[in-house]
Amino acid sequence: MIDTSKKHTYIEFENSKVVKYYDKYDFTGSEATFRDIKHKDSPYSFTKEELITAALVADKFNDSYVKTSGKFDIDEGEFKKTAFSNKDILVGVLTKYSDLITDADREKATTILEYLDTKFAFQILAETLTEFESSITKFMAGDRTVGLNMIGIAAYIPTYYSSNTKNEKLKDRSTNSGHLGRIGEKVDTEIEIIGRKYLAETQYGGSGYMVNAITSDNHRVTFFTANEDIANSKKNIKVSCKIKALGTAWNDENVNETKVNYVRFV
Repeated sequence: MIDTSKKHTYIEFENSKVVKYYDKYDFTGSEATFRDIKHKDSPYSFTKEELITAALVADKFNDSYVKTSGKFDIDEGEFKKTAFSNKDILVGVLTKYSDLITDADREKATTILEYLDTKFAFQILAETLTEFESSITKFMAGDRTVGLNMIGIAAYIPTYYSSNTKNEKLKDRSTNSGHLGRIGEKVDTEIEIIGRKYLAETQYGGSGYMVNAITSDNHRVTFFTANEDIANSKKNIKVSCKIKALGTAWNDENVNETKVNYVRFV
């Protein structure tokens, strides 16, 4: 289990400051370790289960998936590396911090592998697979032990699994055949935010968020708001709104979606 009792600190590394997670976990050596694993005789070999399990632990260090180069920001007036890539953390977990892996992580890794095995069992020849999904088919094929070139793929798989299962559940919920109401009608409802996109500038001037949500009775809605509390709410919120237009979701024409405006807390 990750010890989160202390705050993140920063250490000097290659003439810059990089994060030391919780003042305890240092992943500065992961890139060099990965090169050694990949290009030299190495005692390391990993199964699919081990890679996915370590990827799940890596997810706990970063709030969201971080790509290969890492994440940088200005902190206390200094330019710092505020997060290592999930791939670097995965390597560090496997080779340096294996004690962080729990039985719960192993169980979830098994669940993810079973999900992927079922999902891709009949899709290997499909022409609609994305480039990453094609990489997953290679990851799942063959022996239990996989090539080291699959470490990067493994690092993203928990994010892929989370996103896909969330979308599948959302699609199952979006079964209401109608729209939220008639154009011009005022509606009081409860919504769950499922996505938002920040717009620094809009056609009307100013900034705000385009928000996608689903109501408690499973109607999909979309709206613009400058209210950051609404856009970023992690809990269900009761709102009052007015029906502006009736249409379908941008990414699924089979799902009805209602565009609303004048959204405010109830």
